[in-house]
Amino acid sequence: MVSFTVEDIITSCGLSNQFLVLCKSSEKPNAVLNLLRSCGFSRTQVETIVSKYPRILFCKAQENLKPKIDFLRSVGLSETEFLGVVTTSPQLFTRSLKNNLVPLVDFLVTSLGCQHNAVVVIKKYPFILSSTLKYLVPNLSTLQNLGIPPSQISNMLANTIVGRVITCTKPCRFSEVVSTVMEMGFDPLSSAFKAAVRALLFCNGTTWEGKLVLYKTLGFSDEDFLKMFKVNPSLISRSDRLIRSTVEFYINKFNWSPSQLSRRAEVLCYSLEKRIIPRCLVVQILLSRDRIHHNVKLYPVLISSENDFLQRYVIEYKDETPEVLDAYQGKMKSAECDFYWEELRRLPFKIIL
Repeated sequence: MVSFTVEDIITSCGLSNQFLVLCKSSEKPNAVLNLLRSCGFSRTQVETIVSKYPRILFCKAQENLKPKIDFLRSVGLSETEFLGVVTTSPQLFTRSLKNNLVPLVDFLVTSLGCQHNAVVVIKKYPFILSSTLKYLVPNLSTLQNLGIPPSQISNMLANTIVGRVITCTKPCRFSEVVSTVMEMGFDPLSSAFKAAVRALLFCNGTTWEGKLVLYKTLGFSDEDFLKMFKVNPSLISRSDRLIRSTVEFYINKFNWSPSQLSRRAEVLCYSLEKRIIPRCLVVQILLSRDRIHHNVKLYPVLISSENDFLQRYVIEYKDETPEVLDAYQGKMKSAECDFYWEELRRLPFKIIL
């Protein structure tokens, strides 16, 4: 067992000298450290716990902390998972064992269908142990009433961002957003539904209207805007500057109309500098050298997985056409880029799509 003192931990955590004085005047900090050491926490883990929740050093080790630790060890977590959960979210020790932790875990087991699903959620989203049933119960009920199965609700809770949305949003607000998403025609069993709920909860009416106005100034109709949101709800979370530059890129480089772009809204999600521009340049280099057939469709190329694109268009041709590697890695000179862009723009529209 690695030995470390209260002073060691407080110093490494950057806590004040006043805090150290308080610790030295109490027996609780040493008792807490002894308990954490005996439970298998490393010095690094203890430092993380104290940094996140300094007041833990003034908890009653045997009366307050140990019963909660024993309970967490009993829910089905492995020893490594248990240590990870506590290290990630030591604030759970602020919750009452009888009134919060036990009822919450029991509720998760019941609502998610089995203990395994509950453990998966706790392991992947430890902060749920610090949440309140006041929000969690009605919000899960809203999802269950849509026919979403326990396994899918478990996956939603296990996602840190979505889990936080479900556990921290007032039920009236959560229900309102879910109803709005359903009215838009989203399938509650789809991944897009989850993304839409998250996107709308992170914005307000003013933000929604602002994004609609922005897209309309770029030539999109109300129908185009809704269509794009249904394809990729996260579009409304992007900055106005990024939205404008991305849309103008496709309109100026490919001569796509807003209506045509709305039918290919997936491409608006990708980084121009890291994905779209390098891929376009790679394709045009290969076309100019007759390495690939001239009826290649650019749209499928843009949305293909990173590994698929790399294997099919870069690794396959890098020996005979080494320029593709420079283009893919963003190392091509500006003049060369301009030349290939001009060539790419001359391709027929049907080839581009």
